[in-house]
Amino acid sequence: MQTDNFLYIIGTAIAALLIAAFHYLYTSKNNKKVNTLLTFLRFISLFSLFLLLLNLKFEQKAIKIVKPHLIVAVDNSKSIQHLDGGSIVNVCLETLRNNSALNDKFSIDYYSFGDAVTILDSIDFNQSQTNITKPFKQFEELYKNEIAPVILISDGNQTFGSDYEFYNYKQPIFPIVIGDTIQFDDLKISQQNVNRYTYLKNKFPVEVFLNYDGEKRITPTFSVFKGNQKIYSKKLNFYSKNNSQNISFYLTANSVGTHYYTSKISYLDSEKNTINNVKNFIVDVVDEQTKVLIVTSFLHPDVGMLKESIESNKQRKVTIKTNLEEFEVQEYQLVVLYQPTSEFQNVFSELKENNKNHFIITGSKTDWKFLNTIQNNFSKNWIENTQNYAPIFNSNFSTFVADDLGFDNFSPLVDKFGTIEFNIPIESLLFQKMDSYATEKPLLATYEIEERRIAILFGENSWRWRMTSKLENDSFESFDNLINKIIQYLSSNIKSNRLSIDYKPIYYAGNKITVNAKYLNKNYQFDSTAKLWISVKNRLTNKHQKSPLSKINNNYLATLDGLSSGDYDFTISVDNETEKVNGRFKILEFAVEQQFVNANHRKLNAISKRSLGKTYFSTTIPVLINDLINDDRFKPIQRTENKQNSLIDWEWLLGLIIVSLSIEWVIRKYNGLI
Repeated sequence: MQTDNFLYIIGTAIAALLIAAFHYLYTSKNNKKVNTLLTFLRFISLFSLFLLLLNLKFEQKAIKIVKPHLIVAVDNSKSIQHLDGGSIVNVCLETLRNNSALNDKFSIDYYSFGDAVTILDSIDFNQSQTNITKPFKQFEELYKNEIAPVILISDGNQTFGSDYEFYNYKQPIFPIVIGDTIQFDDLKISQQNVNRYTYLKNKFPVEVFLNYDGEKRITPTFSVFKGNQKIYSKKLNFYSKNNSQNISFYLTANSVGTHYYTSKISYLDSEKNTINNVKNFIVDVVDEQTKVLIVTSFLHPDVGMLKESIESNKQRKVTIKTNLEEFEVQEYQLVVLYQPTSEFQNVFSELKENNKNHFIITGSKTDWKFLNTIQNNFSKNWIENTQNYAPIFNSNFSTFVADDLGFDNFSPLVDKFGTIEFNIPIESLLFQKMDSYATEKPLLATYEIEERRIAILFGENSWRWRMTSKLENDSFESFDNLINKIIQYLSSNIKSNRLSIDYKPIYYAGNKITVNAKYLNKNYQFDSTAKLWISVKNRLTNKHQKSPLSKINNNYLATLDGLSSGDYDFTISVDNETEKVNGRFKILEFAVEQQFVNANHRKLNAISKRSLGKTYFSTTIPVLINDLINDDRFKPIQRTENKQNSLIDWEWLLGLIIVSLSIEWVIRKYNGLI
């Protein structure tokens, strides 16, 4: 027992005894035997009450043996079933679950993955995409300070995400290869590079990469079709030492609109997989170009990033000028002002004179004294010190359809420290977060005044956002789409349509097909009470499908299920309103998971070696189990835990108080002391 607890007990006992003796022995002159008994009972009651109030505790050390974790990650994608590996995977899982020695040594956690990672409940091999890197990223967070080797049950075929072969995972990985590792002759279109947009009557470039796995000399034909019309063809020559080729050619854009093309390379008689012999692409043909001017007083990576993002849409052309160069504002549909200073006086005057929309971006070199005086829509009470402002996505933003790109993971922007105040109504797409303090002060906002549209971003270094988006999505597309939505909004003075939509013109069969819509009331505020419907028609069969849209945050979402491949027209309408928007999309018959004809043993073996693991097959699972059990790297850890326990349970003390007080009352009543 701890010394402090012992002193507390002695002290409370003396106090309880003195109080009881004073009450019954010192002040009372009744029967001494009865008083002695009553003193004892009162002492018990008071002593128990004091102990209950003190709630004395003692520290107890407990030694705990913690077993190492073993993660079993199971590929739940369609390629497993396509390679006839479903039953093999189930046998592997059954063997691991039923091995008592393995379960005695490890605490085993089961997960499944495809396009997402989930705790393994049941496995049906229905995931239409595979990202093998994703589970490793999540396991690093979940088991950061644990011993946690991974058994990876997979065919090693990945359809999206960063390449897992080069991922530096800190724990040993033990792949179990599912599927045939024998190489078959295969001819495929591995990649196509095509600009999404071009101009009417222009010739647009197409670059195609083709690969051949085989030994024989072959002479296949590569062709491009638009509908049933062949518009390009070329004879090729492949053999074992010439197994990859890339060809470049030009196609002509003859009409405005969205055009669908199909690339094909002829099949081999010995090919097991012919799905990868066909690829599709689309090109939007436009008849005019939006000119965007960026005005800056110094070079910064943000400026180059903006040019790249904006020009990813070929409908737009960016010109960069310094504030000292000569230019005509009226030649441009939109002007971007990067970190304005007093030297931008003439630019602001011309913008107001020509009633031009513009996009202001501030930062560490912005002259806020000038910016506060040149316009009266907003102001900043600033000091020269800079501050980091992290972004928080506003799901209630209603100016246009915008998605959260994972802004929580984006690095903060830098601007001069101070508080922003607006004198007009605004819509904030992003809010500011300073350190861990979230605010509702705008970081990226839009507003309309005097028939002009204006956006403002309070901070520099947004180029880092584009790079983060690239790392997360393996593409700049998501970030560039957001920038182009902002540019699209700012490039027109036409009052916003109350009903706007966002969708992809091409989908693959089996993938999720979604259409986003935003509907505003007559005051151009998001209408959360409206009922929106989407009517979809197959252009070949004329089959109709009508369904409601669901409200999600400040958007409406339609998820279309059960649609076969083909061309579709759709209309989104609003109950009791005349507002309607039409669109069209194409569903392509292509299952990306079925393009694989065998397991990727090479990549699985590479990641096991990199992580100091080892590769196994379904027939060598007993060897894997034996190796794991005998591996000295995975030993249980002995941990000492300090627990605070109550010295005496309060239930016993409370019961003792009730009993002693009850007996004391009965004796006092019997002796006429009450």
